[in-house]
Amino acid sequence: MVIFWRLVLSHLLADFTLQFDIVNRLKRKGMWGMLIHCLTHFVVSVALTWPYLGDTWVTVGGVGLTGWWALLLMFVIHYGVDELRVYSMKSWYKDNTISFLVDQLLHLYVLFLISPVDVPAPGSMMGEKWVAIACMLVLVAHFTTVMIYFLEKDVFGKAFPHFDEKYFLIFERVVLWAFFFVAGYWWIPFAIAWAVQIFYVRKKRIIDMSRLNVALNVALTAGIGLWTRFIYYGHL
Repeated sequence: MVIFWRLVLSHLLADFTLQFDIVNRLKRKGMWGMLIHCLTHFVVSVALTWPYLGDTWVTVGGVGLTGWWALLLMFVIHYGVDELRVYSMKSWYKDNTISFLVDQLLHLYVLFLISPVDVPAPGSMMGEKWVAIACMLVLVAHFTTVMIYFLEKDVFGKAFPHFDEKYFLIFERVVLWAFFFVAGYWWIPFAIAWAVQIFYVRKKRIIDMSRLNVALNVALTAGIGLWTRFIYYGHL
């Protein structure tokens, strides 16, 4: 599962952390923007799987594909899937939470298909610990931003958060997530106190957030935090 989870990390980094607003706009306008986006995926994937690129990852029609060919196949499929999504949004439906989640699941499925199949040893389902924790960090910091945006867009018609709100909430979530690394049971009062502070920020209108926004920020971060704690310590 080592290669698969490294590819998952590369996907999260390229699709969220490194997909800046300008890249997101360009890929919806034409081929060059989409190429920049997909090449970012390819480059990050190469960087994270470099030691394994010469190995055979999968066999297709009796032909073994090394990591290089597998990533090239990923690049082509990713381009096709994203182009189809952009075309569909322009022709059939408005982008929403369901289409976003289906798109993400489809990309992860492709990563699973091009990764070497192995039976993970007990306790190694998430692969390398540092890769798993890095995935959790990106989920907390950037994936959650997009997830909450789509949910609020579907419910309230809200626009994507502006710069200050976006990075303020990323900071709030990352700090809350970090408390889950505290040993023993001290993480519980620290995490609760910080979560209460987030609700206080909303009450004082320091940042204009809906109740749904605050609840999702806390709930998603807590869920990812518990998952991270289990990865780090092997227990809660």
